Amino acid sequence: MKALFLVILASVFVCPAYAEITEHNYKVKKDDWTYTYRHREGTWHTEVGKKVGPISVMYRHADLIDAKENRIKFTHNIYKAKHFKLDHRIEYRHFDTKESHWRYRFILSAKHKIADNVWLWAKIQPRISLKDEKVFDARDQFGVQYKNGKLKISPFVERGATEDYKHKQIVYGTHVVYDL
Repeated sequence: MKALFLVILASVFVCPAYAEITEHNYKVKKDDWTYTYRHREGTWHTEVGKKVGPISVMYRHADLIDAKENRIKFTHNIYKAKHFKLDHRIEYRHFDTKESHWRYRFILSAKHKIADNVWLWAKIQPRISLKDEKVFDARDQFGVQYKNGKLKISPFVERGATEDYKHKQIVYGTHVVYDL
């Protein structure tokens, strides 16, 4: 257990040194409702959403560096097993200063318990934006989650990629989730 604690502690201090961007996510959940605030170096967004039957419906307002965005997104689970989950999402991104468009993504998630209240997790998220020309990118995240009662804290590293999974950027961040 001491070794695990040292690995988690090291990740909190070592990973930011290699990151090109930092991101922090704060989420509150109550029943079928979710509220989110994200801050990412010069940008922020808020989200509100509700689970409606098998679909999660979210509305996002974002203040980006060069645009304001309003987004509606629909997420649906395709497959779920003990350690794996496959979702897909369609979203419409409306911008005030650039081309609005639809985007589609797969979300493959894996989570494995490694100690009491501690899990390793990963999300592989290839995405395609349906603009005048199709644009592929990905946001793949890997992290450690610690849960204490209704609070979950998860530092993570994200690898952004462009077409052919070429490196785009490294993001270091945190997810903080509280269930009311």
